[in-house]
Amino acid sequence: MARQDGLDLTEHESFWARLYTSLELVEKAREMELSRMGLSVIQVKVLYTLHTSQEPLTPSKLGRRLSREPHSMSALVNRMEKNGLVTKKRDLKRKNLVRVSVTPKGKETLDRVRAARETSRITTCLTTEEIDSMNACADKLRARAVEVIRKIRPLPYNFV
Repeated sequence: MARQDGLDLTEHESFWARLYTSLELVEKAREMELSRMGLSVIQVKVLYTLHTSQEPLTPSKLGRRLSREPHSMSALVNRMEKNGLVTKKRDLKRKNLVRVSVTPKGKETLDRVRAARETSRITTCLTTEEIDSMNACADKLRARAVEVIRKIRPLPYNFV
């Protein structure tokens, strides 16, 4: 694709630019929606991940699931604990481990977020077939991104 500024983009680069811009706009809309409730996108992701997990999660396992660095996940969990959204408890069997769980306030917050999901309706412009196709593409892109990340820096990126 030739451009007037002389910067030619490959088909893949052009696609990436369009995809990234679309994702940024959707994320911005979501951030704006959540900021009305005093929340951030990552806080809601933490609450949702903890709420739907089949097992108790440590901050490091939570970080792996959300593709976050351990130190930033730990700081986020600490802030959320101060806000009463999550609680940390020492593991009874392994005292050096901490398990994170959603508090009743966190569950109420998650319910409020679910009720105010204007941004979730953004995808209603897509057909079921388009959503299925996008899901398949997203899975492929995620898998490839994990390969690239592991090649660049193997640890702590042991994604679940």
